Amino acid sequence: MSPADSAALPPHVPEDSITAQVTVSGAVADILRDLAAIDGRTPEEMVQEWVAGRVVIPAGPASAEDWELFDGPADLSARADEYLRGGFGQ
Repeated sequence: MSPADSAALPPHVPEDSITAQVTVSGAVADILRDLAAIDGRTPEEMVQEWVAGRVVIPAGPASAEDWELFDGPADLSARADEYLRGGFGQ
């Protein structure tokens, strides 16, 4: 690190640290912006989480098998009418 670089650092950043700037564009930027809005955070905070590996964005389209969000009966779609009427499969 040159003396000019050291002079440009804020006083709380040690000389042996690494400072980086990240630009995210395209679909990933859109996803991170949406996640930040949902989470009530800034897009910059969400990008930091993404760069650190704490936010994972799938490379391709997600399928139902990738997201196990529903923990209900396996036959729910086949017996939806019965479940809605209160029979609960009995």
